[in-house]
Amino acid sequence: MKEKIILFDKTFKPFIPYSKIEKAIDAVAARINKDYAGCTDIPILLCVLNGSVMFTAELMKRLTFRCELVSMKLTSYEGTNSSGKVRQVMGLTSSVKGRRVIVVEDIVDTGATVVDLVDILRGEGASDVKICTMLLKPQVYNKNITLDYVGMEIPNDFIVGFGLDYDQLGRNLKDIYVLDTDGDGTPDTLKEIKNEGKMKYYILFGPPGAGKGTQATSIAEKFNLCHISTGDLLRKEIAAGTELGLKAKSLIDAGSLVPDEVVEGMIENQFNSVKGVDGFLLDGFPRTIAQAEALDAILEKRGESVTALVALMIPDETVFERIKHRASIEGRADDASDEVIANRIKTYHEKTEPLINFYKGARKYHEVQGLGGIEDVRGRLFELLEKF
Repeated sequence: MKEKIILFDKTFKPFIPYSKIEKAIDAVAARINKDYAGCTDIPILLCVLNGSVMFTAELMKRLTFRCELVSMKLTSYEGTNSSGKVRQVMGLTSSVKGRRVIVVEDIVDTGATVVDLVDILRGEGASDVKICTMLLKPQVYNKNITLDYVGMEIPNDFIVGFGLDYDQLGRNLKDIYVLDTDGDGTPDTLKEIKNEGKMKYYILFGPPGAGKGTQATSIAEKFNLCHISTGDLLRKEIAAGTELGLKAKSLIDAGSLVPDEVVEGMIENQFNSVKGVDGFLLDGFPRTIAQAEALDAILEKRGESVTALVALMIPDETVFERIKHRASIEGRADDASDEVIANRIKTYHEKTEPLINFYKGARKYHEVQGLGGIEDVRGRLFELLEKF
């Protein structure tokens, strides 16, 4: 990459090399190929001109199913700023009526263009619309439309290259450059994202018996994470017969939750004391909206935030069966009776399940099917976490 480039009155500094762009496209193409494997129809790949031309071309070369290329052109940018008003410059080059459409965007920021695109395609009779973007600015994306395939997340800085332009210049650059905005040419938000040592904070989520404990060790080992299980921490206190352990035991035996301040204190202590890891894998915390907000506050003090919530989802009947089986082989008192199990499931639905919408709103919710063999589920988890 060039050290700096000048376009009109602006100077841009290296941001994302082509090698990293290629890896992101490989990952996106793999997910699309998996979703469309064996399809008998011919989905449409909609290239949103002009920015996504290079991304669309690279993506198409990697797709293994039959697809048709269609184009259209919208714009909301003037100079380095989004006007917020989307206008249609060129209509669809072919009909999408009754067809499945994969929209290919170069970048999504506020999401105004995405909303208009979906409205247009549904109005034209598309049977299904998926959104694929090379880049996403999560800090400013504020729409409810799901982005199905995302190559990379970036800060809210202005960039050029790999199809992206500054007043039509810079599209031909194979690497991506960012606007030079301070003394050393690197925006503060970019410094944060380029920090390879930045800690990861994953939440392993799901109903009791979903397999979180079974999978956590392998996840922690593969990604060099400290696995924090609130259940294990509490059981150590119970085994030691501490005041905290005795209090926790009576609550756990009844299928109730331990007081927030106790759990939060243990979690923060782990963050402060554990060294030599790339991040933390939280198992069993947070379990309520209040705990999630407390976690945000703890991490904010550290200049950090939750990376992602990964949900292992199974139906209630499977929850009951697994907990019952676990009780028979491990002799765990907290899994002993049908009444306790039923209460735990009820507590999960009433107090813990609302976290799904909480983290969806923060665009950090990711779901993995928890049914199937242990290795199959593990493979799905690894595939998801590799994206981060």
